Amino acid sequence: MKLLNETLEYIEGLDREAQEKAKKRLDSRMKPVESLGKLEKIAVQVAGITGRVFNSAERRCHIVASADNGIVEEGVSSCPVEYTRIVSEAMLNKIAAIGILCRSIGADFKLVDIGIKNSIPREYPNLYNKNIARGTKNFVHGAAMSTEECVAAVEAGIEMIRDLKEDYDVFSNGEMGIANTTTSSAVLYGITGAPLDDIVGRGGGLSDEGLMKKKRVIKETVEGNNLLKGDPMEILKHVGGLDIACMVGMYLGAARYRKPMLIDGFISGVAALAAYKINPHTREYMIATHRSEEPGVKVILEELQLEAMLNMDMRLGEGTGAVLAYPIVTGALEVIKNMKKVDEVYDLFG
Repeated sequence: MKLLNETLEYIEGLDREAQEKAKKRLDSRMKPVESLGKLEKIAVQVAGITGRVFNSAERRCHIVASADNGIVEEGVSSCPVEYTRIVSEAMLNKIAAIGILCRSIGADFKLVDIGIKNSIPREYPNLYNKNIARGTKNFVHGAAMSTEECVAAVEAGIEMIRDLKEDYDVFSNGEMGIANTTTSSAVLYGITGAPLDDIVGRGGGLSDEGLMKKKRVIKETVEGNNLLKGDPMEILKHVGGLDIACMVGMYLGAARYRKPMLIDGFISGVAALAAYKINPHTREYMIATHRSEEPGVKVILEELQLEAMLNMDMRLGEGTGAVLAYPIVTGALEVIKNMKKVDEVYDLFG
């Protein structure tokens, strides 16, 4: 709990002076004011995060948190539980989608075993073993995690950013965990109380019957434990997952150590919203990237008052949408550094 409390204490808002300088510089370039839209907003935001007008996004780090979820026992997923470990190892070998995308875009890939039921049997240099428990408990029968487990998972996410902050300019995150669209939907329902039809999707491809059961399980558990619009850490503890808690810690760590963090789609977005509810300043360090096909993303973005850059009709998770946005962030930061003023361009070519 000490690291979490210290982190919350040290999170501050953006550097407004650096943002004003960045905005002034962009407005003075050879272009109509604000004509580069979101690119300019990104450049100004990153200036506020770092306290510098000139920044880079070349040193990129994508972190996936992997964990199993006890709620899978209720038949809320179409995939078997062993997928979590198998797909995680495929990611580490860069033959799963996120590993392939990271390699193609030049982002370093890390995977955190924060709660996989069966250990990954081989060693990898980019595998971090921070396993808190061999999966969560089935939240139908009680809290998914103890308070200590939930806090430990959040602190593990903070530690990841703390330990890597000197090596990278920008971070992004994702997850792997069978049944984690159920845990994330439950957390989102607990935080917002939004209609379940607006929150709960088919995840890995549930049938109509499976989708109805998923909604019922979420509604009965959240309301039965009086979690609606309650304390975010209590909601996370009761119906969340170790992967979501770890990503919450990454968002808190990014804000504490003043690093931009790219939000992926639904599950990454739920973690972002939980972090925002814990400390509202964290939102200023987030860059929304992808509007997932999962319905709850609209609710998340409205709550965070953020706009996603991309809509690629994806719902895979893993952080795939976030990684695709790295070149956009790089472009934004290159424009503010390299675009000339009108008189400078006239001196060169007039």
